[in-house]
Amino acid sequence: MNSEHEQAAFPCAPWQLRGAACLSMWKLPETALGQLAPDPGLPILKIAGNAFIATIWAQYSGGTLRYDELAVAVLVRGKGLLVPAGSVAAIWVNDAMSAEGGRRLWHIPKVLARFETLASERAFTGTMMLDDQFVAALSFEADAALPVRPRMSGFVIQPGIGGPLRTRCTVKGALCLGRAHWTIDPAGPLAALHGRRPLLSVGLRAMDAAFGV
Repeated sequence: MNSEHEQAAFPCAPWQLRGAACLSMWKLPETALGQLAPDPGLPILKIAGNAFIATIWAQYSGGTLRYDELAVAVLVRGKGLLVPAGSVAAIWVNDAMSAEGGRRLWHIPKVLARFETLASERAFTGTMMLDDQFVAALSFEADAALPVRPRMSGFVIQPGIGGPLRTRCTVKGALCLGRAHWTIDPAGPLAALHGRRPLLSVGLRAMDAAFGV
């Protein structure tokens, strides 16, 4: 049985978070995933030998917790699922409770890092450092706002002791298409993305996200 101290170390699910984010989708050969390859027990979603990666840089400014986050998820095929599914291969946050909760609740391998993130009406910028070493920087500029605020849902699938652990997530916000420029350390944990351009990037404003619903 967990002690009261352990139970109070992080909020219980679900987490309701508000803020802004930038999402970029990438395509690269499965053989080039390197450190970003998911657990061998999780089948990668592939087209012509290519895998697909989502990078989500978020600034959660309200809700259950407040923190910045950079998550990297490889799209996978979830058995019996008709909605998108991804396995988080790497993720960094700047809040200890978020890191502990992500690991304990959903087997998401959150690591503490240092962020400088700025979200505005038409732009989203950020820099992330790990142990005083540069890892990644992002600069997103919105081109066109979409006239709808769709609610999207999907699953995060992580390896677990008794088999894959599925966690449902939802997000709703004002979407805008735009251009994202990523700068990646070629020797860092995101080296597989160095020198590549995302297929698509979108910004999310007035975002409402829920994890573990």
